[in-house]
Amino acid sequence: MKERLIAAGKNVPDMFDSNAISPGTQFMAELSRQLHFFVKYKVNTDPLYKCLKNVVVSDASSPGEGEHKIMDYIRNLRLDAEHDPNTRHCFYGPDADLIMLALLTHEPHFNIIREEHVRSFKRDGGVVRNDLSVGTNFQLIHINLLREYFALEYKPLAAEMKIAFDVERIIDDFIFFCFFIGNDFLPSLSSLDISEGSLDKIIEFYKTCLPTMENYITENGTVHWDRAEPLLVMLGEHENEVFENRVTEISSRYVSQKKRFDDKAHEILLDDHFDKRRFELNQKKQSKFNALEDKFAYKKLLYKRKFEEEDESKITAIVMIKRTPMAAKLKKAWKEYKKDEIETAEPSIA
Repeated sequence: MKERLIAAGKNVPDMFDSNAISPGTQFMAELSRQLHFFVKYKVNTDPLYKCLKNVVVSDASSPGEGEHKIMDYIRNLRLDAEHDPNTRHCFYGPDADLIMLALLTHEPHFNIIREEHVRSFKRDGGVVRNDLSVGTNFQLIHINLLREYFALEYKPLAAEMKIAFDVERIIDDFIFFCFFIGNDFLPSLSSLDISEGSLDKIIEFYKTCLPTMENYITENGTVHWDRAEPLLVMLGEHENEVFENRVTEISSRYVSQKKRFDDKAHEILLDDHFDKRRFELNQKKQSKFNALEDKFAYKKLLYKRKFEEEDESKITAIVMIKRTPMAAKLKKAWKEYKKDEIETAEPSIA
């Protein structure tokens, strides 16, 4: 494509093909080689790296997403007989799924570092775009503190529950019903949108179901759908309410947009009416000015004809005898007429 554009005489800048960032490409193979070289170099030269017990490099040749491979590594560490249960884990990444994965490890000390994401709404024509930009600030999420919030949220229901209160089992159920809102692998249900407060609604449903449940919905990674049925029934009832609210919102938005359009159209019509009226008034004024100019020109023509018929001495005599305002105007007009004739006759000097 680049050669074809150059042959067509177009200026083509050097651009990086993002398809190269995928497993099996030459770019990724070279990147993996450089990563292995970099780690070996740092281990041999950097004192901080020498203090590390182990450095693991998992490149594109190992299948799976990075966060899932790291979680598998943490789970395998827990199988070791010498594993310290107070081991502290720190994860860096912007993906919100990391919070769910960290909760699923049930590790007591787990932190996530991520960049702050700033949400902005930009209007592009008739479309409102929801853009996320990465800020310069960092956020530190303490998963153990989040677990305490779970305990505070559900602990008041412990006295009403038929089963023993276990915050770890509640967290597993929470992660299960969060799948309905969607993640990197599953689409969300059409009636659930986190921007509409669907997560808060599901939490309310679960808190309603929890006192009547005979057991938790999930157990050792297995979903018991018969236990989840009351929650799903509530979601079904909520679905109709969500769709009705969306239709109402769209209708109200249409009405408000139509009102704005009608107001704008009325404003345009008024502007057209005023412009037309203004044009008519200007035309009338111009007609009056033209009529006045024609009147003055006609009077001037009459004076000129009279001056051509009468000589100056006679006009002066008329003025001396009558001494009327009209006679004075006539004499003044005669002087201006003679002055115009003199200026027209004499050539101008540049």
